[in-house]
Amino acid sequence: MTKTLSFIIPAYNCAAFMDETFGSVLDQLPEDCELIAVDDGSSDGTPERLREYEKEHEGLRVSSIAHGGASAARNAGLDAAEGTWVAFMDCDDCLRPGFFEKSMPLLDDKTDLYIFSFERVEASGQVIPLDISDRVYESASDFADEYIRTRQLLVYSACNKFYRRSILEKNGIRFRNGMHFGEDRLFNYDCLRCCGRIVTSGLRMFSYVQRNPDSASKRHYPDYFETIMMLHRAKTDCFLSLSEGTTDEEKRAFVSCDLSTEIGRMMERFESYPEEKEENLPKLNRLLSINNYETIS
Repeated sequence: MTKTLSFIIPAYNCAAFMDETFGSVLDQLPEDCELIAVDDGSSDGTPERLREYEKEHEGLRVSSIAHGGASAARNAGLDAAEGTWVAFMDCDDCLRPGFFEKSMPLLDDKTDLYIFSFERVEASGQVIPLDISDRVYESASDFADEYIRTRQLLVYSACNKFYRRSILEKNGIRFRNGMHFGEDRLFNYDCLRCCGRIVTSGLRMFSYVQRNPDSASKRHYPDYFETIMMLHRAKTDCFLSLSEGTTDEEKRAFVSCDLSTEIGRMMERFESYPEEKEENLPKLNRLLSINNYETIS
């Protein structure tokens, strides 16, 4: 039977909470869907637990790779996927109850990408909804026009979307290996350039629970400035090239706002990572002077 959806989860040393994560998917996985779990060279009993799951659930397929990071594991999952659609979730998050029942009827033959709402769960237990409205964009250009004007369409994460797999395969779209952060964004920019019809939905897909102490926000990166600037250029290149209905003034405001936002995020890290301030402040001030911003000390 042809699979409608391949749901891919990279798993790395997540034995402590994988029952919650995988249970949230397997307990509601439709018969015409598959869950692909890719063990990313775990050393904490994760692969053994996955094999137990595989014996218990017909819809689960498990594979293992040498440790290469989330991008490598997701790419391995994509290579194995058989579904018309593919979706991703991280191994420490949880799919919302009833999601498949509500989302699968939305799928049609005209759409290339679905973007869903989700929620972030803070360490304090506070739940922060990240919502978008129900809307149909008949082209990637229409979507880019709206994003340039609002900048609020949840384009960063790969875990709140259904991707038409033929789009990814036809255009050779995969996650970049070796990146500390931002690989989701680049994957999505690549995908957007190849999409036609795009649908956004207020339906919340998953709960994002940040339990990883080694996340990008919690460690020092010597190349943080270069990575942030590369991501800024990739984002603006993507949306400016796609947009056909925005004015030059709107485009300039979009670029300026995005650059200011990235600069602000960079500066927020300086107190926690003084080494980043020492490394990146001269680069940042050169950038500010070129763009007529006031330099900082």
